Amino acid sequence: MDMSDPDSGWTVEMQVKAAKYGLRSTEVPVRYRRRVGVSKVSGTVKGTVLAGHKILWTIFKLL
Repeated sequence: MDMSDPDSGWTVEMQVKAAKYGLRSTEVPVRYRRRVGVSKVSGTVKGTVLAGHKILWTIFKLL
């Protein structure tokens, strides 16, 4: 799919490109455990805003 984002935008890039290429996907349930500590992204307003900006920028760049 010629992925280009080297950091946190790769998941959004992969989803947008998969949709553009008409690829099928499915959700797979996985077990997980609670995070120890505080998230750097959703644990702060700054982290949330920056992550939201990165996600939206990636989507609009690829459309």
